[in-house]
Amino acid sequence: MVTIGVAHFVIVLLGELFSIVAAFLWAGSTIVAAKTLKRVSPLTANAVRTASASISMLFVASVMGGLTDLFRSDLYGSLMVIGAALVGFGLGDTCLYWSIGLVGISRSYTIGYSYPFFVMAFATLLLGESLLPKHLIGSTLVFLGIATVFADRGVKLEQEGRKKGLALAIVTAVLWSIGTILVATGLITVSIIQANTMRFPLLGLILMAASRLQSRRSNMDRRSLILLVLSGLLGMTLAGVIFLFSIQLIGVSRAAPLSSSSPVWAALMSSIFLKEKISLRIILSALAVVAGTYFLL
Repeated sequence: MVTIGVAHFVIVLLGELFSIVAAFLWAGSTIVAAKTLKRVSPLTANAVRTASASISMLFVASVMGGLTDLFRSDLYGSLMVIGAALVGFGLGDTCLYWSIGLVGISRSYTIGYSYPFFVMAFATLLLGESLLPKHLIGSTLVFLGIATVFADRGVKLEQEGRKKGLALAIVTAVLWSIGTILVATGLITVSIIQANTMRFPLLGLILMAASRLQSRRSNMDRRSLILLVLSGLLGMTLAGVIFLFSIQLIGVSRAAPLSSSSPVWAALMSSIFLKEKISLRIILSALAVVAGTYFLL
């Protein structure tokens, strides 16, 4: 019995560690991508990182046996998964990068990570799910976190640019929430490995085509290309697979709240690596959003 208890403790500890590592990698990948946004447009940046993730996911799928059943996937589930990628990763991440260029990572990422609030709101209004007392607590904390970011005056930009950046962060949260609902529907009949393998290549092609049509030319250099490829590998492939293992070990109900620590990691990293000035107000807002997300999940 003691051996079983120790083994269970190790499994839980490992699952929790994987979830935190995934949150750390998600934040880190955003920091890496942000280093390129002064030269590369948000759309092009998202296209390059998605393309790198699609190539690496094909390798992961082949190792984990996800390619054999790829073309036998359920059609409805596949369409939901692809739609989720277009809305969440395609539009959502592009809006996030646009917002980062205007108000910085700590503010845009914190607001963007309030998306579980919108998931809960959509699920309650459109899907008829029950609204629990803990959801009200979580909603209040998330609202306070967002309000705190909006009240912060640390962004040294013209007022119009500041408003636009914060508004884009809210749009990011809404788009991520829609993508979450769509992918949750699709994953009923499609495995996570199959979902990532089919949606990333298609999304990469669409983003690449869109970036080609974009009027603004991006000054993509070798350094920017390497950083964006690294961002895709860290955030979309490695973090995604690690989070999958976390869910398998401890379940989504325990893994998801731990992964919501990502805004705190992003705020700390942006201060260290991007030299962003992080105020106590921003740290408190990130903690409020993380705490609110815990109650919403």
